[in-house]
Formats: sequence, structure tokens, C-alpha cells
Amino acid sequence: MIRYRPVVLASLVLLAAPALSTRGDDFDRIEGKVLAAIPTSQDAKEQASLTIGEIDALPSALRDARSTLLIARTGQGNLARLLVSPALRKPATGSGPPISVLTLERFDTFESGNLSTRLARGKEILLFVGFDFDLDSGQVVPEGQGGDLRFEAVGQGKEGPRLVTIGEAKLYSLNKPVALAAVDRTRPSLGRNVLTSDFAGRFRLFANGQWSGLLDLKVDPAGLVSGQFRSDLNGTSYPVNGQVAADVPHKVSFTITYPRTRQDFEGLLWTEGKGAIAGSLTMLDRVFGFFAVREGGAFAPEGEDIGPLAKGESKPGRKTVTVHKGQYTLDGKAQTDQELTDSLKQAVAADPATWILLQVPADEPFSALQTAFEVIGAAGLSTVRLAPADTQP
Repeated sequence: MIRYRPVVLASLVLLAAPALSTRGDDFDRIEGKVLAAIPTSQDAKEQASLTIGEIDALPSALRDARSTLLIARTGQGNLARLLVSPALRKPATGSGPPISVLTLERFDTFESGNLSTRLARGKEILLFVGFDFDLDSGQVVPEGQGGDLRFEAVGQGKEGPRLVTIGEAKLYSLNKPVALAAVDRTRPSLGRNVLTSDFAGRFRLFANGQWSGLLDLKVDPAGLVSGQFRSDLNGTSYPVNGQVAADVPHKVSFTITYPRTRQDFEGLLWTEGKGAIAGSLTMLDRVFGFFAVREGGAFAPEGEDIGPLAKGESKPGRKTVTVHKGQYTLDGKAQTDQELTDSLKQAVAADPATWILLQVPADEPFSALQTAFEVIGAAGLSTVRLAPADTQP
């Protein structure tokens, strides 16, 4: 009876909607060409088996995960990415030594001929000694029923049980972090005016509690929208086409086309931060609500444009300007009015997310503060935070 409990868990995991996340991690970025290249990479090593001790000793292959990354090719030739970690579980009787288990913290299996199509996914699945796991279906299966990996005992050694491949399946470990392409740091334009290019990017889309997935949008200068939507429900990708409204700059209409139906979306891009789109979708003459959160973007307030800096607060892109008796310093270097404006223009060109921490002595007159805002504003900067000149945050 105990044998079938993980099967139920696996099924529930596959059907559950993913947790809301606004930032994609490195594990999610191992897909497509990156995933396909790993088995033949010089940084990958094929493993017929891995003991608990060997899994624990493998170097970290992802910057944002402590668990072990493994890549598998299933017996059917499909590719899978896995995050695994050894664990101990109390015996069901409540007495005796703990039992070794292997946790499949996350896994995704992609179709070999079309790596944009996901066949199975899951998380937090426990493999007890003696269990087989079929990566193509995402299920614990009986021995001899198509499993790709088995968690088996190898005696009482300190390294514990081991994970082994079954049949034609192959397993790969990595001896160094995965070489991922640099993340596209293109940001939406600054300010509250919306440009057609602000709709471009990757979004996590959620609609009516029924549909979710990754929405990749591209927009040409004329506002023509193209891209794809990969469904969380079945892992399949579908084409997206649409148009940014000519009369309402922050309005967009787009369609996801499925084999037998379509979903027509109409949404508004948030002008503050440009981190989300919200609106309605129509399918089969029924209207539902949706929202889409930009990957890596902000969708909650981060503070006023002008206001005091909270104690210890810090954000990327900060430049510190100090004003005292009409004189300025920029990150400790003395500047004239024009030099400060020019330096800040260069900073904005290098990083559009640049913002100013303006340090002002308590006895500085308001006129000096007003002039400082004008000098900073001449560089095209509108985000300014205030702090006492004699306080280092």
C-alpha cells in the first residue's frame, strides 16, 4: 500500500498550478538549445549510477539552487532536467533509524523533436528505495513498466542507496555551473509614458484560475505583436499575434491560437513600473479576467519618486549626490552643476535604472535643494530619494 502513495503525489503535482513567481530562475532557463547541448558538453559526465554520497558531493551547477542538477535522456529519447536532493525520513512505525529517500524537488521532461513542448513536470516527489520513476509520464511505476530511473539499495555503506538508470535511459551530472546566456536586461522605458516596445518581454500569464503559462511577446516599431504562449497545463507552445492600440498607448490586443479554438485578450499595461498587464479574454463568446506579470519586473510599489530613504534601504543603480552650500559631489567626487548633469547623463546611458540618493545637510536652504533637483532633472532623472548628508545608509 505504501508503494502507491508517491504515485498519487506525482499526479497531484502534475495537475497543480504553479506558484506565482515574478522572476524566472536559472532552472527554468535550462531549456531549448541550452538543454539539448548539455549531454554532449565537455562539462557533462554520463553516470550509470550515483550514490547518495556522490550526489551530495557534486558541485553546484546553478547559482540560485543548492540542490543537485541532473540531466536525463529517457528511454524514449526525450530530455529532462531534474533538481534532486537526498533526505532522511522517519520510519512509519515511529521507531528505528531514519530511512534514506531521494527528493525530486523539481523536474521537467521535454519532447525530443520539439523542446518547446513539455511532456511532464512535477515537484517534491519522494523516491523510496525500490521505486522506479518514469520521466516521460512523470509517474512512479512498477518495475518493468517503463521506468527511466530507479532508487535502489547498495548495502549499508555510509554513502547509502543510489540512483541508477534503467534500459536505454541516460543520466548526466555537471562538473561546473551551466553556461547560460546573459539575461536580456532590456528594461521598459522610464517614466509613465508607454512606448510600443514596453510590451515586449516574457510574462507569467494567469487567467480565471484555469489557464497559466509563459507568454513571450515581441513588438515591432509599428506595434505589431508576435510571440508564443507555453501552457502550464500541457507544456505545448502556441502562436501569439496582436496589435498595440494606436489611440491608447498602454492598451494591447492579442490572440493565442489553439488547434480547435482561440483566446482573444485585451489588456492594459500598468504605466507605473510597466511590470504587469491586466484585462479580459474572450473564448467561445465567454469573457474572463487575466493578468500577466513581467518576468523580473516590479508589480508592487517600491516607494515614492521623491521621499526619505528608509534606514538600511538600498537598490541597484544608486548614485549618491551630496549638496552643501551650492557645491556638489557625486559618489564622493566634487562636481560643478554642468559636470554633475553630464556625469549623470552618462550614468543613465550605461544603466537606465539609475536613481539618485540626494544627501542634504539639515541647515541647507530650500533654494539649494530646488536647484539640485533642477541640475539632476536636466540629466533626465526623476527618481530621487533624500537622506541627511551626515548619515550613511
